Amino acid sequence: MLTPLKQWICDSCGKIINSAEDGWVEWLSGKETFNSCYGFKIVHNCGSSPRGKGGCFYYSEEQGLSDTQLTQFMGDKGYVNLLSFLDWGPYVIPEYKGPRVKDIREFIEFMRRLTIPYYEEARMFFKEALADGDLDPSSVDMIYDPEDLKRIVDKHGSE
Repeated sequence: MLTPLKQWICDSCGKIINSAEDGWVEWLSGKETFNSCYGFKIVHNCGSSPRGKGGCFYYSEEQGLSDTQLTQFMGDKGYVNLLSFLDWGPYVIPEYKGPRVKDIREFIEFMRRLTIPYYEEARMFFKEALADGDLDPSSVDMIYDPEDLKRIVDKHGSE
């Protein structure tokens, strides 16, 4: 079992990222300030990649590549950085022109991976849990509740 909010699955190699210090976040941005960030990926940083130097970067040298350390999205500072993708706030931009992200649903999935205990691992078993009746899609509380997510990991992660 992953240590919640301290370990992640690399979007490139599929192996465990053992700590926020070992992780990196990449995304792409269009030329526009608003509605242009997309493709958020959590990957191993250069020094931690099981593939060797730079081996887990998801986007090689694509135009519009943005990236930073995973630690920038952790803790209190992490919430500040995550929320800034949705709204910089009225003191920075008095007239709201929309989020910086292109796809809110994709971005919220990225946020869940970083902020909800057991979500990162449980999401790997959602199809099996749905098929077995262990996940009720009509109950938002159940799908995102850390206790229920842990139960899914305990049951389906050991199969």
